[in-house]
Amino acid sequence: MNDLARTVDLLNQLLAIVYRSFPAYLADASPWTHDGDEHASETLKNIVLDQQATAVRIVELVLQLGGRFESGEYPMEFTDTHFLSLDFLLKELLRYQRRDVAAIQRIVAELDRHPEARELAEETLGGERAHLEAIESLISQPAA
Repeated sequence: MNDLARTVDLLNQLLAIVYRSFPAYLADASPWTHDGDEHASETLKNIVLDQQATAVRIVELVLQLGGRFESGEYPMEFTDTHFLSLDFLLKELLRYQRRDVAAIQRIVAELDRHPEARELAEETLGGERAHLEAIESLISQPAA
């Protein structure tokens, strides 16, 4: 695989991570919420909006490089979370977010031959680390 094709492949991996994230899945699945979940719901909404904006930037770069974007599908394991409450799912959010940050770190390390793609991946990593901190904050807060 040539350098450009590898870059597009890595960008598509990055796209699948942010576009088919667990927060995005939960936003589509609408987990059960109750009074006191407003802050968690708002945080989840903001994470998803941020990830959608990042996904648009990734798609634009893939197209600029002459590639085809592939957004992927949600992992099947996400379907096990239907009908669960948001407060229960916070630990799952944390687990999946940690996994995504680690995967993005690997992608950043591999994007050494295309500075623009690496910069976008590094920005994505920073954003996903911030999302991780926001989720950790939700978990550490006492229940309302």
